[in-house]
Amino acid sequence: MDQISVDKFITVLDEALKRFERPGRRDRSGYKKTLEEQYLLAKRVYEFILKADGTPDKDLFDEIVQKAEFDFTGWLVGLPLSLNDHGGLIDEAVEVGSLFAEIHSPDNFLGDMGIILAEAGRREEALKRITENLERFDDDVWVMIKSGDAFCALKETERAIELYNRAYALRDPLSYDREGVLERLIPLLRELGRDEEADSLAKREEKAREEEYKSFDTDPSVTKTPVEPKRMPAKSLKVGRNQPCPCGSGKKYKKCCWI
Repeated sequence: MDQISVDKFITVLDEALKRFERPGRRDRSGYKKTLEEQYLLAKRVYEFILKADGTPDKDLFDEIVQKAEFDFTGWLVGLPLSLNDHGGLIDEAVEVGSLFAEIHSPDNFLGDMGIILAEAGRREEALKRITENLERFDDDVWVMIKSGDAFCALKETERAIELYNRAYALRDPLSYDREGVLERLIPLLRELGRDEEADSLAKREEKAREEEYKSFDTDPSVTKTPVEPKRMPAKSLKVGRNQPCPCGSGKKYKKCCWI
């Protein structure tokens, strides 16, 4: 591929991504149309980077990533869940994940595919994807978390809790990963009526965070910007995508105000 063609393609890609940054949030039919356009753009990117032998050119993909003005990979990684959650475009979401999983961030794409298949009721496909993900990324915290999300969608909450607890144990307090676990695990325990267990976890985490902050003051080798400890809320953390929307609509957050 000559350089002029590559640069022209990146310009077109940037213009499209700029347009997609401002979808109409209230016009859901219009937003679905925008998602269909984004799916076609992802397919166009994939076709553009194919080599003569039919395999994707990772170097060309990396060049596009480096030169694109917008966060191309951020958009691409988030696209399958957006296609599924807001457009009901299940097959398109799975296709995008399948195409790009071996080029960039396979743990993200394959983890999300497990969730999408589970939420679509495609149980056997979902279980196969989850099993393969956990075997391939056996120490990846977010693969565990997303596999837990998929098991929740399959109504196998005990398996989800087991994975969330495994992921929780692998990360230190104050980490983004550990908070990702807690924002799922605590509401799930409460949903199951296990309030005592949820309260115990919240208190244990709050204590661990306080001790972590104290260690910043006592360990001379640790250089940190002082931050006020964040207390664990009594009932939940952030609103999860599968939790009831706080607006009171009765819908799941992902199907309502999370766009």
